Amino acid sequence: MIELLKNYFFVLVYLISLAVSVFYYRKYFDTVLRYFPLIIAYTFFNELLGNIIRYNENFAFRSDRTDTNQIIYNVYIVIFFVFFYFVYRRAISNLRFKKIITWATVITVISYLINASFQNPITHDLIYANVIGSSSLLLCCILYFVDLNPSFQWKKDRYNLMIWVSFGLFIFYLLFPYLLLIGYLQFDIWEKYNLRTALRILIVVMHTLFCVGFVVSRRRAFR
Repeated sequence: MIELLKNYFFVLVYLISLAVSVFYYRKYFDTVLRYFPLIIAYTFFNELLGNIIRYNENFAFRSDRTDTNQIIYNVYIVIFFVFFYFVYRRAISNLRFKKIITWATVITVISYLINASFQNPITHDLIYANVIGSSSLLLCCILYFVDLNPSFQWKKDRYNLMIWVSFGLFIFYLLFPYLLLIGYLQFDIWEKYNLRTALRILIVVMHTLFCVGFVVSRRRAFR
């Protein structure tokens, strides 16, 4: 049990984040983040399913392998990215920024189709497309902060849930693409410096910021 908690503590973080998001749902049920709890729930159950496929010999997408779970992560990450592209396109008021996000969405979707043409999405993580998708989401966060900047006041905007969500996403996706590439291209470095743990710590930081936002946010401060 101790070893299980040590290796998969971040799954518990997903569950806590889901519980907090549902408990404070009344604060943002009529905003662009109204479906956010569903995304968190999807993240939690997707991780559970991924580990069932990895470690249960009786559950696999292919009869010749029990560890082929990349397909569910590939589908998940596309849905996750598209959801937040939609959120930021709705949250941002600048029309030029909206167009940039639209193009970023198109480029990301195309990158997954291209990546899937030379890497089997059932057996491989679509690393290059993930890097493009992560960079696009990072761009969305930056555009949101720039769009908010002229009227930004920490005294009142600290109660804005979008601020905390954007902080969490920005911190995670600022480093996530580099960790992905290191794990794929330099696996010896990934193992030597235990970067898997670093990635899981980033997950905890991101969802902790989400939870702070759920707790401190106020409906009228959302923008």
